[in-house]
Amino acid sequence: MFYRVSVRIESEEELLELDKIAKGMDVLSSIVRDAGQTQVAPGTRTVLAIGPAPKSVLDKISGHLKLY
Repeated sequence: MFYRVSVRIESEEELLELDKIAKGMDVLSSIVRDAGQTQVAPGTRTVLAIGPAPKSVLDKISGHLKLY
């Protein structure tokens, strides 16, 4: 079974670090860049998708983060 959750991070640097950790664990990850049609500038990294992966693996990557 796979899970989908949204968590909050405090910085773009943290987003990049989580992406690096996921890739280092051979877990698929993808950074989404905003189109800039709303409140943020075009190209701003706004989302990191991680998985699919078992919950036990995802917890090692993002289990310390607060739910959004």
